[in-house]
Amino acid sequence: MRKRTITSALAVTTALAAVTAGPSLAGQDSAPTARAAKTTTVKFGEYFYSPRKITVSAGDTVRFLNVGKIEHTVADSTKSGTIRSRVIKPRPLKRGASQRVTLKKRGTVYYICTFHPGQMRGSITVR
Repeated sequence: MRKRTITSALAVTTALAAVTAGPSLAGQDSAPTARAAKTTTVKFGEYFYSPRKITVSAGDTVRFLNVGKIEHTVADSTKSGTIRSRVIKPRPLKRGASQRVTLKKRGTVYYICTFHPGQMRGSITVR
């Protein structure tokens, strides 16, 4: 009986040592870390967005950078081009100015320049 108690105590002590020492002592890999959010830049100017279509992960940020000579805006819209401004609030951006938006919901976000809606359109697929 005494031998069984010592053996059980030894097993418990070994198990506790492995748990408190962490995964490397136990021979296991560490838990996966969360993916760091990324920032993707979309440049725009007269009369383009580049790239026009991008794919990002939920939680990522999209930076819109005006490289053109005149002011432009970025606003979310319907696929057909009706301005919604629910996800991306439009504001005039001069040359060199940028606007950032962090996208949290999966799906497709269509966007346009409110000054030039017929020429400047794009989309972001959020996965």
